Amino acid sequence: MAQGRGLLSSAPKRIAAASIIAALVSPPVLWQYNFSNFNEKARWTLDFKGIAHIRRSLLPGGLRAMAFSRGGTLPVLDMDGERIVDSTRIIAALERRFPLPALYPEEPGERAAALELEDFFDEHAGHELRRAGFYEWRGSPSFVSGLLSTGRSRATRAAMRVVLPGALIYARRRYRIYPADAERARSKLAVALDRIIAEREPSGYLVGMGFSVADLAAAALLFPLAMPPELQYRYPPLPDWGAMRSHAAHPAVDWTRAMYRRDPGRPSAVSS
Repeated sequence: MAQGRGLLSSAPKRIAAASIIAALVSPPVLWQYNFSNFNEKARWTLDFKGIAHIRRSLLPGGLRAMAFSRGGTLPVLDMDGERIVDSTRIIAALERRFPLPALYPEEPGERAAALELEDFFDEHAGHELRRAGFYEWRGSPSFVSGLLSTGRSRATRAAMRVVLPGALIYARRRYRIYPADAERARSKLAVALDRIIAEREPSGYLVGMGFSVADLAAAALLFPLAMPPELQYRYPPLPDWGAMRSHAAHPAVDWTRAMYRRDPGRPSAVSS
């Protein structure tokens, strides 16, 4: 059980065990990119709750990945005959299906605060870190191709290096990875990092006394700045952050590493 959480009574333990057994019978399937911070948000939720699941890792630009992009983006979770798109909706569905351990605080005011923070970090940390990061990495094609093909064979990594220029043209247009957009992204990201420090409770968490969806969202979406050792995939060494050096040195990055140490969950993928 993750640290920093209260002991469960016997009844909630039975509920949690029943949920995990149900997942083992027909495990959810997570369609993901290994390298994505929004996908890390979904992975961490599954692991925190101890939900046995299957991971299907895709390559950007592949036929299946392009098919998913027409209906939204990854992560996508197939569960109980339903296809759930978007990390926030995935967490909400998992909270309903597997209520323990909870990521939504029980107290209404704390729950509202945690959900507002999740939404804030989606918009000010997740999207903006992706935009600003890929802009900084535009001069490091070897790193970018290695990042996009994390966990793949040498041949696949070499193929990604060949198709990378075309893939970056598409990504630049879709995610608006241009100089003015990157500058705005860095500013919004700085606000998000400052908010973590401002909102942090004496417990170390963002809301109340325990780990919640607010902490998970903020830390998962910021993981590329922190690269905590608890990550399940081996990413290539980061190049210099350039204009984002101050972001990488922000105290909220140390907070992110602390969240991974305190409440990492346990790897629960049964197949990938």
